[in-house]
Amino acid sequence: MGQATQGGASFQDVQSQIRGGPTAAQQAEGARRPASENMAAAQAALNEARGFDQSGKESECIDAIQRAKRLGG
Repeated sequence: MGQATQGGASFQDVQSQIRGGPTAAQQAEGARRPASENMAAAQAALNEARGFDQSGKESECIDAIQRAKRLGG
């Protein structure tokens, strides 16, 4: 791998891309990691749960909370 990365991507960049993440340069430019997308989806599920709670829809609220837990880790 030494020759493959010589003058190119670092070992850390290669590993990050294998896992679906951004390179160091992409991070510096503000690229989002997949985990941050999961957190955004978890936040959206929590907001949905709040709406269900205010509407008195208990089972839908619980379902949305469980979805948020799965997404948030």
